[in-house]
Formats: sequence, structure tokens, C-alpha cells
Amino acid sequence: MFKINTTKRLAIGAMAVLSTFASCSKDDHPYEGDRPIDKDIFHVAADVTDPDENVSVFMQPTSNITDTTLTFINNGYEMDGERSARVLTAGGRIYNLNYGTGQIYELEHNGTSSYNKVSEIDISHLVGTHPRYAEVSDNMLLAHNVVETFNEENTEVTVTLQIVKISIPGLNFNATTDFVEHDLGTYKIGDAYINRVDAPVIMGNKLFYGAQYRLLGQPNNGEPSTERPSEMATLVVDYPSLDGFKIVTSDVSRGDTYGFRGKSMYVHNNHVYQVNMTTEGSDAVVVRLNREGEYDQDYVFNIANQLGRTVGTVNWHHVGNGKGYLAIDDISIDHNNSYDIAYIDVEKQDVEILYDVPKSDMWFYQSGAVHEGKFYMAVSPIGSDAYIWEFKGNQAQKGAKLDGGNIYVQGIYK
Repeated sequence: MFKINTTKRLAIGAMAVLSTFASCSKDDHPYEGDRPIDKDIFHVAADVTDPDENVSVFMQPTSNITDTTLTFINNGYEMDGERSARVLTAGGRIYNLNYGTGQIYELEHNGTSSYNKVSEIDISHLVGTHPRYAEVSDNMLLAHNVVETFNEENTEVTVTLQIVKISIPGLNFNATTDFVEHDLGTYKIGDAYINRVDAPVIMGNKLFYGAQYRLLGQPNNGEPSTERPSEMATLVVDYPSLDGFKIVTSDVSRGDTYGFRGKSMYVHNNHVYQVNMTTEGSDAVVVRLNREGEYDQDYVFNIANQLGRTVGTVNWHHVGNGKGYLAIDDISIDHNNSYDIAYIDVEKQDVEILYDVPKSDMWFYQSGAVHEGKFYMAVSPIGSDAYIWEFKGNQAQKGAKLDGGNIYVQGIYK
């Protein structure tokens, strides 16, 4: 007798309704967006907390992110979502996953100070109400979910991967041809298994998913018990068919590899470079995978060793040529403003902390933007002024001033 984990509930009867929803692929609803894309517009999204601790997400467009002031308190386009909006851009359009419902909206800048909702879909019947999603090209989104089904004693778990391909613009999919489920296996106490995936990238004929990797332990007060094993994992899926998969691991460190709302993997020079989301006692590392979908055992960029101390990591932002910006957690600090920004080069294996940038909470940060050879990221220290920062190489300077205190800028999108 098996039961489904209530936090990742498998849509009841999903397979039975596939044929019903195949006709809901939006093929009968032509894409309505026709506004030309302005590539000089940045889209800035911020979480705003009111005195009752209610959180709203406002997004606003701007062409100036260097010498102005932006305010988000009851100002901007209010996004849909539970806890925080899940926003991304692809092909010049903006997409918002309403986390908690399984709905995705396509937005278009209206040419002035707001946005038009030009398309929407509901994929909850395929991947549940709390999927994750990402752009893998300018014409394709992937939504994905992992379902854990425990036995009554919580001593065994069966794991199912769900993926749906969504064509953009227009949010088109056909549930018969664009949806797959894979049985990732049944695991017993002492076995390691994948229970979350995200941050997909495509290289060649492979789709690489960062993974949350867990070890099934003895039940704790009757509830499932999991901890991190002494390895990192990646789920590699055939692409574009999505027909087959394999799970590959590396023992150079431990920690999850799916990022947290931000990105953890990028393709550079025929490799997928991946950072781990560290756990207590693990080294912060960048590793890489090859075109065959295997970890390169001859490459490890140990950030902790480079800095000479144990640090944490969560996401990194690639700006090209193997260079980018990494959120580094100073674990000696016992408060939320503990993350530094560092400039990294994955080919030279160099890391340099940019001490001019204040420490902040980068755990939930989603996205920065590259524009004309520079990188723009919001830094929102809790309890103090926030700014958009302009980066070029290892140089950083303040840009637009943002609200402080009760707002958290979660991303800049372009």
C-alpha cells in the first residue's frame, strides 16, 4: 500500500485525461502578442512585504537602471504567484509561473509602464500545482516535477519524473506528444535518489537537469527521513525525444545541483559547468559534464580551497566565455546578509570576491541581465538601502537606487 507525499502530489488520473487535454494545446487559440520587442528595456521584479507580512510581487519596465530611483511599493504590474513569482524571459517575452496553481502566463511589455497578458496555460493536470520551469531556448520552455510515493511505513519510496515541453511564443503544447513520465526507480532505506530537478540546459542531444539528491533513512516519528549523501547528482535525459534517462554522480563534494530559483548550470565550450548548492561541511565546487552526459573526472574547481576557507554557494550567473558572478555565503555570519558576490572564471579556475558590493541575502535571487558587455544585478541587503549594481569583469559600481527595508528585488530580466 503506497501513499503520495502531500507536498508533491501526483495529479490524480493524469494519464487518463491526456487525450482530453491534448485538444487544449492552444493550437486553436492563435498567439495574440504582436508588439515589437524593445531590447533596451529591463524588467525588474521585487517582493514587497506589508506590515502584516503579506508578500506581493511587482514588476516594472525601465530603460534606466544606472542613475535613477525605482520604487516598487504598490507600484508596477502585480504578478501572480504563491510566496514569490517565478519569472523568466525568452525570445523577448516574459513568463510567470503561478506557483501553487500550475498556470503559466505570457506577458508583453505594453510600451509604457506595464504589461499585457497575451497567453496562458494550465499544466497542473500533467505536472501538479507546484512544478518548476525554465527556458531552454528562445522557442521552448520545460516544466518539470518529481513525485515521491512512499509506502505506509515510509521505508520505501517510488520516484516519478514528469516533463512537459511548451513551445513559445504562444505557450503551445500537446499533452499526447509533449508530455512524458519516467519511473526513476523504487528505493529502500540506505538508497540515494533524486527528489527534485530544475535548472535544465541542453547540450547536443542531451538535456541536463540539476538535482536534489537525498538518502532515504529510518523514519523519524513515523515521517520520511532524508539527508544528503556524500555525492552530487545530475539527471541526463535524451533530447528532444525525452525517451531515455540516466542518473550520474560525482563524489568531489556534496550538495544539491539544481540551484534555488536561480541558475546553477551553463553550457560553455562543449561542457556543462555546474555549481553545487552547498550543505554543512561540504566544499563549494564547480564541476563539469561532457557531451556524453558524464562528469569530467579531470576537472574540479574547488572554490573553498581557492579562498582558503569553507564557504557556501547557491547560484551563479554566466556572462560569457566561462566568466560570471557567483553568490558566496560567508558561513561564519549568523544572519541573512551573509552572501558576497564573486567574479569567477571557470577555465582559469579563478575566484575574486568583490568587497565593494555589500553582503546581502542572495538565497532567493533569480536573475541578472547582460547588456552591452556589462552585467546588472540587484543587491538588496535586509534592513538597508538596495541598489542595482553594474559589473564589468571584477569591477562593480552602484546603479539605480531601490526601495530598502521591506522589499527584496528577486531579479532583473531582459
